[in-house]
Amino acid sequence: MSTSPRILIIDDNATDLAVTQRFLERRGFLVTPAGSGEEGLQIAQQITPDAIVVDYRMPVMDGFEVARRVKADPALSTIPVLMLTGSDSSEHIVEGLGAGADDYVTKGADKEVLLARLRALLRMKAYQDQLRRMNQQMTRDLQIARRVQEALVPSGSFHSPRIEIRSAYMPSATLSGDFYDYFLQNGTMYLFVADVSGHGLPAAILVSLLKSYIHTEADPNGSLADFMSRLNDFLFSVSLPTQFATAQLFRINPDRSVSYSNAAHPGFLLYKRDKRKTLTFEQPSNLLGAMPNMTFEEHTLEVSPGDTLFVYTDGLTDQRNANGDFYSIDRIAALLERSTDDVGATYDAIHRDVLEFATTEEFRDDIAFVVSRFT
Repeated sequence: MSTSPRILIIDDNATDLAVTQRFLERRGFLVTPAGSGEEGLQIAQQITPDAIVVDYRMPVMDGFEVARRVKADPALSTIPVLMLTGSDSSEHIVEGLGAGADDYVTKGADKEVLLARLRALLRMKAYQDQLRRMNQQMTRDLQIARRVQEALVPSGSFHSPRIEIRSAYMPSATLSGDFYDYFLQNGTMYLFVADVSGHGLPAAILVSLLKSYIHTEADPNGSLADFMSRLNDFLFSVSLPTQFATAQLFRINPDRSVSYSNAAHPGFLLYKRDKRKTLTFEQPSNLLGAMPNMTFEEHTLEVSPGDTLFVYTDGLTDQRNANGDFYSIDRIAALLERSTDDVGATYDAIHRDVLEFATTEEFRDDIAFVVSRFT
């Protein structure tokens, strides 16, 4: 199979067309001639040439219109167009380039100039084609990585004798730095939420490492503060210098108390059913992975059946609507206070409110939240 570039030449002057065709064929090109702009466009759609050489002055459809139509056609838009102008006047050059031509040669100029310009355009197209192929491969790889990352996040619902959970994972990009997990280990229930700095593959890799660590190292009899210190040192050792994370770790104890440790993560909400009131818990703390040998604290909550825990990543409150207003966590508190005993209905009301809050693309971020009802 020949690898010679296929060139489409469009010129209404039969003599000039034949001369240019013979010249390029002797230089190893496969040349297809066309005597008009209309014919040239039809041929271009049939053969998809590697480059088009077109005369600017032709009846009915001139070279400028041919260039415009080529660049407007998604199937042809990447084909370089070399315009043969009547002179090297700025008017012709500006008009030709403005129509979409990639370069120009004065008609009647030395054919070696035409050859050099054509080869330069073909080299540029080869580079662009290679970049497109690489981009397509990268897109496929990222889509695979996205499916892997989604598999790391637990099912959107969970039920055990002591807790019922509904959760939402709403990444803004192909790969997200937001993460949550809940799991039973040796009869002890854990809930973990984190927000890794940045997006893309580096953040996704760190998320997978976090999941692996908490599943293998969580100790129902150990201190959560000590666990977070060890997690901090681990994250520092495996992350890039600019990477860090915020996180919260909760452990549901057999006596129905909840132990938790915070690492600079946004405060969480606890709806107390007996008081019909939502409380906010915020504790200043250190980031995870920013510096080694950092200390953390452990706290304890008393919860009762019907109480609801709401944890989230800061993408929720970083949303802005068209008026520039931020999404307020008070909206969630109000929804919790109007909730029923059906955790699914509570989750649906929150999810709907988040989706209906009109965000702008400029401030869009990853969002993850977990609604946990104690039973």
